[in-house]
Amino acid sequence: MSDLAAKIPVTETSNPLTVDIDISTSYELVNLLHRCDSQIFEGWDPYKSNNIFSEQLIFNLQKVSERVFDILKKKSPACESVVFSGCGTSGRIGFLTARSFNNLLTNIDFKPCCEYIIAGDDKALLTSQEAPEDSPQAGVKALQQVCKKKKRVVYIGISCGLSAPFVAGQLLYCMEHLDVFTPVLLGFNPVEQARTQAIEGWSETFLSVVEKLVDAQHAGKGFIINPILGPEAITGSSRMKGGTATKFLLEIIMLNALRQLTSTLEPEDVADEGAQQALSADGAIRCTHLLRMYEEVCKDTYPQALSEGLHKVIDWAGGSLNAGGHVYYLGIDDTGLLGLVDASECPPTFGAEVSDVRGFVFGGYTTLGNKEGDLVIKSFPPVQELVPIIDKMQQSYEHSQQDSKLEIGASHFSGAVYHSLGPSDLVIFLTSSGSELDACMKMLAQMVCCKCSQVVVLACYRDINDTKEDILSQYFPKVVRIRIPTTQYIRSFMEEKDKKMSWFDLLGVHAARRFASELSCKLLLNAISTGAHIQKGKVYHNLMVDLKLSNSKLFRRGIEIVKSLATCSEDTALNAVLRALYGTNVVSEELRKVAVSEHTRVGSFKPKVIPTSIILASKSCLIHEAMEILLKFPVIRTALAQLCAVTSPPMVQFPP
Repeated sequence: MSDLAAKIPVTETSNPLTVDIDISTSYELVNLLHRCDSQIFEGWDPYKSNNIFSEQLIFNLQKVSERVFDILKKKSPACESVVFSGCGTSGRIGFLTARSFNNLLTNIDFKPCCEYIIAGDDKALLTSQEAPEDSPQAGVKALQQVCKKKKRVVYIGISCGLSAPFVAGQLLYCMEHLDVFTPVLLGFNPVEQARTQAIEGWSETFLSVVEKLVDAQHAGKGFIINPILGPEAITGSSRMKGGTATKFLLEIIMLNALRQLTSTLEPEDVADEGAQQALSADGAIRCTHLLRMYEEVCKDTYPQALSEGLHKVIDWAGGSLNAGGHVYYLGIDDTGLLGLVDASECPPTFGAEVSDVRGFVFGGYTTLGNKEGDLVIKSFPPVQELVPIIDKMQQSYEHSQQDSKLEIGASHFSGAVYHSLGPSDLVIFLTSSGSELDACMKMLAQMVCCKCSQVVVLACYRDINDTKEDILSQYFPKVVRIRIPTTQYIRSFMEEKDKKMSWFDLLGVHAARRFASELSCKLLLNAISTGAHIQKGKVYHNLMVDLKLSNSKLFRRGIEIVKSLATCSEDTALNAVLRALYGTNVVSEELRKVAVSEHTRVGSFKPKVIPTSIILASKSCLIHEAMEILLKFPVIRTALAQLCAVTSPPMVQFPP
């Protein structure tokens, strides 16, 4: 490995498997995503020793589970908590994990003890609020608010690239208060690849914080969970591999901790050190069984999806976006929330409009269950869920001019959105059962099919042995069914010598099946939204070239993209980015001195900055000329071929 390659974080490296994903068919695209996700479990050279089945990773998973178990058994959430924190996708996955396990604890008469923190607060669950992730001070403040008066906290900070200042600030605070906190870092780069860039208004870097955490880990007071998954299918898009691994690793930690509640022995009840080690080894084996279950999900989901015609759904989605239409997700409970998450990731990842891909869930904010509740300030009474009265639907439509991107209820879809459905729109329903459909979903499916020809349901079954009649074809013209055989892995996870039957034997099986179903659903949604935006020209080779410069990481990445694709100096690339960002033909010295935080404030709202910058850096032209060229050639690869006669540029990689 060259010195240059060693400096490039794995999460920011271009994956050789997908260098031509932008010109692949949708069928080929699904196979490429499958091969990329296989690297999660197979390992990736030259870091195969740091794969997800490595002894160190399994050991850390078990040790963190033991710390969580210590909190669960106390049943005192007022004093003790498990906190999941992150930015963007990482924060959303943390929220979903906290929500799921609080519900599980409630079902067994335990008080919920899981908390979540996301940079940008609850709005960031639904829309891009990436600027706050650049502030370690904001991270510390949020952690202090959540953990006020807590005596013991297991803090799990999630930063896929080991780069988010928001999380770095929290980790440092935890290490300054080890009498209360057990800090855990979850990410997917080697420790030495943590971000080294200076953080505005702070004396530390992410790397310096990680180095302190390494010392804490050696002392048994902190943990780093950082398996190397290999590069993302779309360079730097950590919502995919990173989001997938984050989801199942957090679930493994929590499921294993819950499993220990019903174990025949507890660690403190075993006096002999050798017996304690054996007990921990049993927990490590259980972690491995769950990892194998999730591996099976990734292995089987893609082939089944292709046999069910997922590639056709991707083509429908791409056609909808190219025709000026929209893609809508409508789901119940957890599947609906995954639709919300996938939709929320499209604007920051692809520079998409919020309205391009939107998610809705039956029950709205009641189903979401976020701390701040309904985020929409409504100027009119809410429409009941799927009220079949035309005048009320019309009333909702008349108020749609006041529509907010924070509207997530199926009631809003049935009123404001349903009325405007057109032939270019695609509606995707999400469920986990083929035999039981909510009455509201049935009604809405019938309504949508009357207005829209492109309607599909993704059904990721929780129970593959469900023998009840499958009724999906009665309501949906296109059905994609996924059935994953997970029983053998769940049974292995549950087994314990001389163990009596307990509540967890039923609850644990149900939870594990649900999490497997959710992972399948996530993979399908990621494939659809990624494929659709590739077809819209948002990706060049496997690089996101239309990202919004909404934080310092994306601002730097944008400059590197322009530099690499336009084959220019960094100064020329920066100049082009500033011209596109501020719509000017001349970049003054004063503008060059403006803080990055101001550039990202503007970049959060400015569309097509990077495509325009590439044109400006590739050809000597005025800003309005660059915009006209993009209107004529909206696909960047085609535009560059026309302007620069570039047919096969080298694979590029970006520093953090």
